[in-house]
Amino acid sequence: MHILLVGLNHKTAPLEVRERLAFPREQMEKALPVLQESLGEGAILSTCNRTEVYGVTDDLEGAGGQVMSFLESHSGSPAGTVSPYLYHRADADAARHLFRVASGLDSMIVGETQILGQVRDSLAAASSANTVQVPLVGLFHAAVRTGRRAREETDVGRNALSMSYAGVQLAERLLGSLRGLRVLLIGAGEAGQLVARALRTAGVADLALVNRTLARGEELARSLGGSVVPFSDIGLVLSESDIVISATDASDFVIGRDEIASAARGRKRDLFIFDLAMPRDIDPDAGELEGVRLFNIDDLSAIAEENLEERKRAAKDAEAIVEQELSRFMGWWDTLEAAPVVKNLRQQAEDIRQRELAKALRRLRHLDADDREVVDALSQSIVNALLHEPTAFLKQKADKSQVETVKDLFRLWDGGDD
Repeated sequence: MHILLVGLNHKTAPLEVRERLAFPREQMEKALPVLQESLGEGAILSTCNRTEVYGVTDDLEGAGGQVMSFLESHSGSPAGTVSPYLYHRADADAARHLFRVASGLDSMIVGETQILGQVRDSLAAASSANTVQVPLVGLFHAAVRTGRRAREETDVGRNALSMSYAGVQLAERLLGSLRGLRVLLIGAGEAGQLVARALRTAGVADLALVNRTLARGEELARSLGGSVVPFSDIGLVLSESDIVISATDASDFVIGRDEIASAARGRKRDLFIFDLAMPRDIDPDAGELEGVRLFNIDDLSAIAEENLEERKRAAKDAEAIVEQELSRFMGWWDTLEAAPVVKNLRQQAEDIRQRELAKALRRLRHLDADDREVVDALSQSIVNALLHEPTAFLKQKADKSQVETVKDLFRLWDGGDD
């Protein structure tokens, strides 16, 4: 039984490739059962900077090929065009990677705050779809525990930026103070809420919110003192805004090039648009329009570099926690290998006990029922006493090689004792 990871991230793939492999929420629900058909047990972690598939398999090469085909099919790309950007990891390397991701050590912005919740959401989605069992549930729980420890016990998450806050920081870097500017925020989900709070912290007073679900937008607007605009009026508000920040979970463009062109026509100052969504909310062709300056997730790289320099020392402490938790998890993982061996060993012993007990009782026909129960109980006690220490060792201490040795000694490969 092996842990398998196949995925890509901001280090291995450009934005346009990551975008094709993103799994918005409504697509995730449909994709997980399809993944399960080829992998058996699987989960998908999809964020603005990565898409990763985690699974459990006894055939790493075959399952890896199936996951690659699954991702290529989802992307809509011709066969072979996605694979150059994918990385494959297995067992401890796969677990270590997920632990580092949950700790914010593999993010564009080291220590960023959203990823731990996204790891939790990934497990929740897979659990809801019934595509994970004990092995992967244990892996993701261990990853969440690692991420939580990294933030609680080190400085890696202290004053860390989310991608949403970094987008607002980029806007301040380009425009100076945001006070007095009119801002349009599209999306009232988790990322949108973080953007809204960051905008308020930056001093934005004139904040308009657009969300496809009006009630959710109104709730966020009330908590922040902004105004809500129906989605149907987005064109009018666009033309009156200085800054647009979009962070929805939509699977296609929320605003097209023509709408941006109309909003930019006749303006005295440039329209700044920050597209923080994955897949992108704004048609990238809008960035070619005169008077429009369009920025996306990858444009946060300068802030990411500064963040990295500030957190290198803290990251070392977090890496140590990752290794501690990895050792703890792999110890547990090895017990999963032992569980079926323990079961088969006990079943083999019980089969032998029953067979030998039947032989003995045929020769002890003079015993009454009570005496027969005593002999039965005696044979059970002997078997349990003999197997207690070996099974305790297998469950608690045995490594994979020792488990394999037990299989060989007791001929448990085929479950027989002929």
